[in-house]
Amino acid sequence: MNIDHFMYAGPDLDVLSQGFAALTGVEAEPGGQHPQIGTHNRLVGGTGPMYLELIAPDPTSAARSPLRAGIAQLSRPCLHRFIMDATGADLDHLVRVYANVGISAQVQDMHRITPDGTTLRWRLLVPDENRYGLFAPFFIDWLHTPHPCTRLAPAFETLGIEAGHPSSEALRTLWQDLAVPIQLHSADAPYLRLLLKTRRGQVALTSM
Repeated sequence: MNIDHFMYAGPDLDVLSQGFAALTGVEAEPGGQHPQIGTHNRLVGGTGPMYLELIAPDPTSAARSPLRAGIAQLSRPCLHRFIMDATGADLDHLVRVYANVGISAQVQDMHRITPDGTTLRWRLLVPDENRYGLFAPFFIDWLHTPHPCTRLAPAFETLGIEAGHPSSEALRTLWQDLAVPIQLHSADAPYLRLLLKTRRGQVALTSM
């Protein structure tokens, strides 16, 4: 199973996009609005099957969600979640994997409205709040929607992905059962690090 995309999040999408462009030399492409969860996004394509989602609360939306609330509280832009590509996979099986370690997870029907008014639909497995936080990934099934990478210009190359966690043994077992392909280390504090090759050289994006 592959990583579908990373969420790079901040409380204001314009500020987030401007900061990302200053860091990487890359302008994020228009994404759209998520009416169900009160967020909106812009997208950046990679040279492989993975992309970046710049995401922030949508000030025009009254919708509330745990994801929106968590992003609104961020003190700086950061990696906020990673989403695994589960297109064609058994999401109910992944729910059971989470349940086996005491984590509840819900499968939601989601959609995004693009700037041209097109509605894109998918299914998203979202774990409830848990002890692993962002290290408990979301899973996405794109259904009949073309993958975003088919429409995004490649603007970065992924050089490496690394994570560390104080509960590395338990988390490593969970990741094996979920087929998460990220190198995991024992660490004194949780971290996630994504190393990119961009127009301005190598850039590291990190979690809080």
